[in-house]
Amino acid sequence: MLGRENAVIFHRASSVEYEFGGNKLSEREMATSDLEFFNSVSGELQIELSVPAQPASPTLLNLLAAPEASVVNLKLTPDVYDESNNEFRDLTSNELNSIAFRGSEIRLRNYSGRIVAHKAPNGAFFTVRELLLAVEETERQTRDSTELLGGVDVHHVYFGGIEEADDGVWDIIWNS
Repeated sequence: MLGRENAVIFHRASSVEYEFGGNKLSEREMATSDLEFFNSVSGELQIELSVPAQPASPTLLNLLAAPEASVVNLKLTPDVYDESNNEFRDLTSNELNSIAFRGSEIRLRNYSGRIVAHKAPNGAFFTVRELLLAVEETERQTRDSTELLGGVDVHHVYFGGIEEADDGVWDIIWNS
């Protein structure tokens, strides 16, 4: 399964409790359950460059970007691993519309260290679809500032979730 081995979930504690079907859940437990599914989502960041990336060597799958190349377009195509048939599948409408992150804003950071703030469209939470779009937009704004072997990083493109850092910013995990 791509990306799952490095996806770790961290949350701030809260004393607020909610009740669902007789089960009381703290805000922290709800946030964990919201993010658990989100961080199980995989996907590939497809990056189009001004100068096409080239294989690092004839025997490796790694791609390298030329130093002068810049990002022309990118798209995150999410999927989720279905253990019942050992295959990746597209997310369902219900999964895309489920709550992924509770908060009016999230600040996402990519490998370059640049941070992009995103406002929740409804002012209260992000759905899985909205948070995936926020990840994609963060990369759209910051991927040109990543570097791998002299060019834009086009190797770390498999989504592995988000992880809250000590400064409250959420780091985007990209695997290769």
